[in-house]
Parts: sequence; C-alpha cells; structure tokens
Amino acid sequence: MSLSKMSLGFAVIELNYLSDPNKRGEVMSQIKPQHLLQLIKSRRTVRQFDVKRKVRTASLKRILEAGTWAPYAPYSPMPWKFIALKGQKRKMAISHLTQDDSIKHYMAETYKNEPWPATAEENVRLSWQVFAREFVNNLGNAPVLVIGLTRQDEYERVQKYNDESAWTAVQNMLLQAEAEGLSAGIVTFHSEKIEKELIESLGFSVEKWFIAFLLNIGYANGNPTPAPRKKNLFEIWE
Repeated sequence: MSLSKMSLGFAVIELNYLSDPNKRGEVMSQIKPQHLLQLIKSRRTVRQFDVKRKVRTASLKRILEAGTWAPYAPYSPMPWKFIALKGQKRKMAISHLTQDDSIKHYMAETYKNEPWPATAEENVRLSWQVFAREFVNNLGNAPVLVIGLTRQDEYERVQKYNDESAWTAVQNMLLQAEAEGLSAGIVTFHSEKIEKELIESLGFSVEKWFIAFLLNIGYANGNPTPAPRKKNLFEIWE
C-alpha cells in the first residue's frame, strides 16, 4: 500500500468545502501536516514506466483537476490547458517529439553526472547512457502523456507569469499523482518546429498557445533513489 493511501487519503477526500467554506477545517483536519511533507519527500522523477499497467480514468481526472487549482497571476487568470493523451493519441505525440534531438541532449546533460556517485564504475555510467538513449525513443513507455499548454501574450511580463503559473500547476499534478499511488516525470524540449507541429496536431493555434511542459504519468518500473538535498537552502529570519 502506498504512503498516500495509507496515511493521507488525498485521493478519496471530497472537496466539499469548495461549496461550503465552513466545512474546510473539517475536511483538512484529516490531513496531518507531517504526512503532507512526507508525501512531498516521497515524490520521485520517474523515467521508466510499466507499459502494461493502465492509469484509471478517475485518478487521471483528479490529477488534471489538481492542476487547475494551482495559483496563478491575476493579470491572466488560469492561462492553461492540460491535454492528457493515451493510446494512439500518445503515440502520435511521441512520433513528433522523438524527431527532436533536444530531448536527447536534455537527457544526456541530466545524466552526465547524476544519479551515480563520482566513484561509480564505468559500466554503471555506460548503463545510464543506454537508459537515456532508450528513454528518448518512447519517453519511458508512460501510458499517459499530459501536454501543458499556456496562453501566449503580447506583453513579455504577462507571458512570464503565464509560464510560471503552468509550473505551479504541474507541481499540483505531481503531488496528486503521488497521492494516487502513481508516478510522474516532467519532460522538456526546445524545438520551435516540433512545438508548432505538436500544437497544431492537437487543434490549437501556435499564435495563442505554447507548450510549458510535458508530463509522463503511470506506474513506475522501479523506484529511483532520491538525490540528497543540500543543506542551508532555507533560512528563517526575524
């Protein structure tokens, strides 16, 4: 049983306090602060998924809904659209994305020094290079690929806010996926050509939308080891 199902029950709590603020305390009292922090710490960026295990529709809907409840800048309220692709639709998107070498470069840079220790043997390093090459062929075989679209804006600062709002949304999705007993991993790429093709294949205008992130969702094929957090990353001043 996952930590989330055992101690949090996020996936089954009804958000009835949305219509009745007086019930908010009653609902939130079911969530202990230390358990929420443990959920956050248990999240992993997963790159390999069990292709045979499907994501339940109810879970996927909650993950997407969690994204819509993220904070956003008042200059551009809720400037996002989240498109979840499965089956043939996902394969179509992957066929566009794997034309782009930027994902390969992203993976190469990501795993140039991590997650192996400096003392790792050469065969360990080579195995990770093979893993990276396999990942870019199918994006880890995740059964669901969420494309996070954000609205274009003529004002550069508002555009920046829109992009930042999308990243607050994806954090909500990552945590809800963890609460559902699922895993996820963000993927980025940098190719105007591929982005244009992908946006248009979804029926959206590149004049109005851009891709803020890609998010793989599914059941992990293995559990990645977390990178230790650096010390002194936060301070409390009075």
